[in-house]
Amino acid sequence: MKQLPELPVELKALATATLIFAGLAILVGFLYIVVAHQGVHGYAVDVADIAALYTGPGVSVVTLVSLAHVHLLGLTALFAIVGFIFVHSTLPTGSKIFWSVLPYVAFLADVSGWFLTKLVAPGFVYLVISAGAAFIVALGSMILMSLFELWVAPLNPP
Repeated sequence: MKQLPELPVELKALATATLIFAGLAILVGFLYIVVAHQGVHGYAVDVADIAALYTGPGVSVVTLVSLAHVHLLGLTALFAIVGFIFVHSTLPTGSKIFWSVLPYVAFLADVSGWFLTKLVAPGFVYLVISAGAAFIVALGSMILMSLFELWVAPLNPP
């Protein structure tokens, strides 16, 4: 298996474009949360605003199941593509396993938090926030580390 610094330039370009679009998808998703779900505080989204996404009027379990279905399918593809690129890095195997599996585990916790917030207690919104932050940090880290290894690491061989 070739590592990222060893890839030919055409594969580096493809991987770079893919990683940039994945990063853009993450940023647009975050922008959607800020713009579409803003509360009475302007663009400052607080915990109550996020909890209202799952407990508010009109938010049914059926809606949550539908959203979970779409998000699980779409994000699985995103996690797999970014993870596939990332596992070609020069990092130790344990680090590659940790970072590439973390988004899956964190997003499963995030989606579970949606339902727990709706069905058990609004306090589970903190699980939604922390798990969502974890999968964003994992994806962002994999994207940045991969881009570094594609373009910067080859300039400084060991």
